[in-house]
Amino acid sequence: MLDFSIVTVSYNSALTISETIDSVLSQKGVEFEYIIIDGGSKDNTLEIIKSYNDPRIKYISEPDNGLYDAMNKGVKLARGEIVAILNSDDLYTHERVLDRVKNEILFNSSDIISGHIYYFDEDKNIKGRVYKCSDYLCPSQWLDGWQPPHPSTFVKKNVYDNVGEYSEYYKISSDYDFLFRALYLNKFKHSVIDEYLVAMRTGGESTRSFGAIMKGNKEVREILKSHGVQISKLFTAKKITKKLFNKFSRK
Repeated sequence: MLDFSIVTVSYNSALTISETIDSVLSQKGVEFEYIIIDGGSKDNTLEIIKSYNDPRIKYISEPDNGLYDAMNKGVKLARGEIVAILNSDDLYTHERVLDRVKNEILFNSSDIISGHIYYFDEDKNIKGRVYKCSDYLCPSQWLDGWQPPHPSTFVKKNVYDNVGEYSEYYKISSDYDFLFRALYLNKFKHSVIDEYLVAMRTGGESTRSFGAIMKGNKEVREILKSHGVQISKLFTAKKITKKLFNKFSRK
């Protein structure tokens, strides 16, 4: 079996996808396949993907029902032991990220590995705000809406087989729902690499506006309620304060 399946979801990503692809193909020390799920881009995203003559790349280009539908397509196609989802405008921070993750899984027998992320505007070498993943997940953190950063979280394929796929009902917070099911409810073993593994461009779906913050907050409330969790009266205020602090803070 391959070590990794990396899944990238794209739609009209011509301005950024080359850097994403390059950061994946640069990975050393592991065997991987690279699955790109394109939503039927209208720009030249598909031509850029096709220009890479690399047998590790597999792609589909067709309309989908949104981000999480596309992610599910990629996960279903994955043949690797570990699945990573890297957005089409994000990058691995160095060429040994996957090797580092593989070694961590072997050392700790972990099911899910997370690392830190940082955001950048134009120059990937200049860190803006940062999101460090805690190595200790207490119940109160989850119930406050905390989660490991999804782009720098690597999941064994058997976790998906046990927990299920991403819900298409949620448009922003389905990754929280998946990780809540995997880590909080099913107690799969999680460990953290104390390194920045992924660099993310600013402006993602979950962070680009106050409206998106509010929508994501509403979805997290719905997710917790759907799992029978009693929500604190201060949940909304705490969640929004944390999101706004993360949005505007700088290292």
